[in-house]
Amino acid sequence: MTYTKLLERRGEILKRTVETWIMKENRDGLDRQEAHIYRNMVKELHQNEQELNVARVEELDKSPDSDTEGAASTASVQRELISQGV
Repeated sequence: MTYTKLLERRGEILKRTVETWIMKENRDGLDRQEAHIYRNMVKELHQNEQELNVARVEELDKSPDSDTEGAASTASVQRELISQGV
């Protein structure tokens, strides 16, 4: 499993976990400890997304197609889209 795939899988798991916490917060409210755990999960999710974006850009830079001029411009467009979160 590549690092990018690992981060994608971790992101999916974190999204589901955060979604569960949001539903609990909306339904019952969160006590102080639960709110702390929830905030840490959200921080971890954002950090994971940032690491995933960096890993994707690095993969594009290492791709064998980046030697040609057309592929280089395509790679730069893809990097820009990734950095914007699209």
